[in-house]
Amino acid sequence: MSETCWVVLPTGRQRSGAWIDDTLAERVRERGLEAKLPLAGDFPRQRVEVVRGADTFAVINDLFYRRGWTDGLPIVPPTTGRVEAMIRHAPAPASHVVGVLDPLKGEASMEKIAANAVMAGCRPDYLPVVVAAVEAILEPAFNLRGVQTTDENVTPLVVVSGPVAEALDINGGFGALGPGWRANATIGRALRLVMNNIGGGWPMVVSFAGIAQPGRYTLCLAENTAASPWPALHVEEGFDASASTVTLARAECAITVTGGLAELASVMGSAASAFSVLHGGRVAVILAPAVAQELAAEGWSKDDVKRHLHEQGRIATTAWKQSWLYERMIEPERWPDWVRNAADSGAIPAVRAPDDITVVVAGGDIPIPQNVYFPSWGFPPCRVTKEIRLTPGWEAQ
Repeated sequence: MSETCWVVLPTGRQRSGAWIDDTLAERVRERGLEAKLPLAGDFPRQRVEVVRGADTFAVINDLFYRRGWTDGLPIVPPTTGRVEAMIRHAPAPASHVVGVLDPLKGEASMEKIAANAVMAGCRPDYLPVVVAAVEAILEPAFNLRGVQTTDENVTPLVVVSGPVAEALDINGGFGALGPGWRANATIGRALRLVMNNIGGGWPMVVSFAGIAQPGRYTLCLAENTAASPWPALHVEEGFDASASTVTLARAECAITVTGGLAELASVMGSAASAFSVLHGGRVAVILAPAVAQELAAEGWSKDDVKRHLHEQGRIATTAWKQSWLYERMIEPERWPDWVRNAADSGAIPAVRAPDDITVVVAGGDIPIPQNVYFPSWGFPPCRVTKEIRLTPGWEAQ
C-alpha cells in the first residue's frame, strides 16, 4: 500500500532565486563524489515535495542522504505538518529571513530553519534556541565562511544559559557532552544541518576539515547554574538574570582535563593552543562544579580564574619555535605582535588577554573533577551571545 508524504525542502536558495545545490552538484562532479552523492542537485525546484512509497520514512531518508542533506544519521521527515508545528514557536513568520549563510549564500528563512530542526529531531519548543544559535553564526565575528571552508576541525560550541535551559531540560550536569539528552543532541545537530543545507558546508565538497571531530554532529550544553558559585554566563555577558541566551564559540576540539587549574593550565600551555595563539582567538573552559566550588570557597572569582589561566597556561618560547606551525607554515613576522612580544619574555599565553577565556561551570559533582578545554581556531576573536526570543505564551512541552 502506497503512502503519500508532503515534505518541506531543507536546502538553501539564494536571493537571486538560484539553489545552492546547483553549485554543490558541480563541486561533487569535480571531486568525483558522484558515487557517494548520486542525487546531488536532483530534486524538484519548489518549496514542497510530494514523496510516495510503501514506506515514506525510508524513502525520504534515502533520498535526502543521496542528495547530501543529512549528516549520515537517520532524519525525521520534515513534513508540512511538523514544520508548521515548529513554526508556531518561531519568533517571526515562516517567510522571515534571519540572514544569508556563508559560503553559498542560502537564505535562512524561519521555515528553512524549522525544516532542518525537524530533521534533527528537535521538539517544536526548541526552535527559539536554534534560531538564536543561527543568529549567532551570522555575526561577522563568528566568521562562518572560515568555519565552513577551512581544513581545520572547528565547530560551533553552543552554551545555553538562563531559565530556558532548565525548562527544556538541556543538560548541564552529568554527561552534558555525551548522549542521553534530546535537547543537547538535537539543538546542536539542527545548527549543523542548517550550516550544511542552507549555507552549503558539505564535507569533502566545500568543507575540507582534515579529520573533523564528533562535535560536528552536535556540541551543545547548558550551564550548570545550580552548581555554580558565580554569576551565570548570560549575566556576565550583560543580560538580565531572567533572560535566556545562547553563547557560541569556535571549538577546534574538546579536551578532557582531570584535576584543577594547574592541570588546565598545563593543557592550555601546549600545542593544543597553537591556532588560538596564531589567530588571537577566544577559548572556552568548562570547570567541574567541585573545582568551581572549592575555588569560590577560597575566595576566587571567575575573573580570578581567567587571570590565573592566562598567566599560567603559557607555551614555552622554545617549544613554540619548534612547533610545526612555526617551522613549516607561518613565518615569524606573520605572528601577532602580542605573541612575538610575549615570546621575548620566554613564554606565550594561550590567548591575548584573560577575558579571551570563557569560563562555564558544567558537569557532574563527582570526587574526580572532569574539566574540559576547548581551544579555538580562526579570527577574529569570537564569543557571540544572543538572547533567546520566546513567542507570547511559549511553554516547554
